[in-house]
This record gives sequence, structure tokens and C-alpha cells, in this order.
Amino acid sequence: MRQRLLLIGHGGISKQYIRAFKMNQEAEIVGVVGRNLEKVKAYAYEHNIKTFGTDIKEVVRQSKATAAVICTPNALHYEGVMTAAKLGLHCLCEKPLDISPEKQDEMIQVCKDNKVILAVSYMRRFINHLLFIKDIIAAGKLGRIMVMDVTIKHFRDKEYYQSWHGTNALDGGGPFLQQGSHIVDLAQWLCDGYKEVLAAKRFQVYHDIETEDHGYAIIQYQNGAVGMIEASTASISLKNEGIEISGTKGSIAANYQEITTFEVEGMELPSFDKSLSENEVLFEKLAVDFVRSIQTGTQPFVNGEAAKVATELITDIYKKSGEPLRIVPSNER
Repeated sequence: MRQRLLLIGHGGISKQYIRAFKMNQEAEIVGVVGRNLEKVKAYAYEHNIKTFGTDIKEVVRQSKATAAVICTPNALHYEGVMTAAKLGLHCLCEKPLDISPEKQDEMIQVCKDNKVILAVSYMRRFINHLLFIKDIIAAGKLGRIMVMDVTIKHFRDKEYYQSWHGTNALDGGGPFLQQGSHIVDLAQWLCDGYKEVLAAKRFQVYHDIETEDHGYAIIQYQNGAVGMIEASTASISLKNEGIEISGTKGSIAANYQEITTFEVEGMELPSFDKSLSENEVLFEKLAVDFVRSIQTGTQPFVNGEAAKVATELITDIYKKSGEPLRIVPSNER
């Protein structure tokens, strides 16, 4: 059966899902829900979506939707998934699953209770060279993993934070949770989860916001590795996201586009098509995997249980760090 998809939320990320599902012959977007009727109406007309409104239940009834894509602000994911699942809709939720570990557990349970699929868009796990690294680690070809260091260094201008971004209530955190959620998820996935946050500090070095715009954490992972996570939206002109892994048999460094360092005993680095790591391709893979899981009744590549660990890790980082420390230049004091 061709899946009939409802968009819950229509912010910037929603356009990625519209494009991805247009490429999928097994699904179509038939409805969109928003909080402001005029805005959701304009969005529906722009993207040729026939059914729209502010009430999820009514739009589901009119559109005969069978699944929902939740792409609202972080703290509103809970409301979208809980409502959609109770209406019998399979759910594809933007990352993170939620900003609250407790609410994540409720979301997972409600989908189980209503026998619907819950997938989460940690689509970076579909990147071929990262799957290759996962296989190398699992096969023991890097030996005992000793170090897993993660870097997320971005810049966001002050206009970016004149919205729900940078708020505790809706964003739930700064670069650890928002910009860094994907790569934090990858780090814990590669290391079979995490054991403990050993130390953490958060700062406000540039932006006047509620959350951090820069921070550090030291993590011990389940496979024994330790390492630093550095997360920032105060790094002007930088757009760096990468992982460095060292084991007793070598080291690998990678970003989303490629493996940049590969020194592993007895192995040569195969070639990978960089185009398959582009966002558009990854969203298409996510869409295909979601529809396949519905059709076959099997779990998606990243289900709720798998996705919740990243939020749990980041929540523990926030607990360990306490409130962000405001760094004020001496001439501003």
C-alpha cells in the first residue's frame, strides 16, 4: 500500500522531507499541520499539499493519512508523536527524539502500544564510509578502542538565536543537542553506547542566550574508549564536524564527507562515492527505510530505542556541567 504522509510542522527542515518523499514511489505527502492557519495554508499551497489545518486529528481524517513526519521544534516532538501514534500513524521523527529522556520513553511505549513504527532521522548513520568504520570496529580490526574524540565547531549569528533556538524550553540545549546531535549519536553508536560522563563544562562566550554556545565533555564509552566532545556555535568562520578514533591497531579520522585519516594494520582504504554522503541522498535513504519498515513490519534502521541514547548522553553532559558559565570580556564588566 502506498503510504499517505502527514507533515506535522512546516519549518525549514520539512522541505527536505517533501523532496525526499517525492523521490519515493511508495509514499506521498497528503497533509500538513501547523499552529498558525494562515501560515500552514500558504505552505500547503506552495507545495501543492491538498489538506492542511491546525488540528492533527481533523487533518488525518480528511487526508486519510497512514503515517506522520514530525518536524517541529525539539520540545514539540513529544506532542506530535504521542498524538500521531494514538491515531494509528507510523511516525518518522526529526532528531533528537525529544529533549527529555523520560518523554522519549513515553513516545517509544505509545508507538509499541499502538503497533506503529517509530523511526528517528539520525540519517548520518546511512553514510557508507561511517558504516565501513562501524564494521571495522565491530570486527576488531582496530584492536581495543582507546580514544573517541568528537568535534562540532560551527558559527551561528545572533539572528539565528532570535527564535526558539537557544532556549531551554523549546531547543532544550545549545550545540551539544542541536548542531551536535548527529555526531554525538554517531560517536556513541560506534562505541556501542556510553558508560559515563566523566567531566563537562558549558560556556556562553559569544551569544546572550539561555543555553551554551560552547562546551566540552569527557566521555567513557561502553567499549572502554574515552574521549572529548567539543561543541560550539561561537567558532566564527568554522564549520567542522568530525570524529577521531584510535585503537591498538591504528587510527581513523572522518567527517560526513570522507575518511581523512586511515592507518589500520593490514588494511587499505577503499574508495567511497562522496555524492552518497550528501544531505539529499541521506534523506532519500531515510524515506526509503521508513516506508520499507512499515511495509515489512520490521524495525527501521534507527528506531526509538536506538535514537534515545544520544539524548540521554547529552542530558548527562548537561547535568554534569551545570549551568553555562558566562564569559564576559573585562572591558564589558
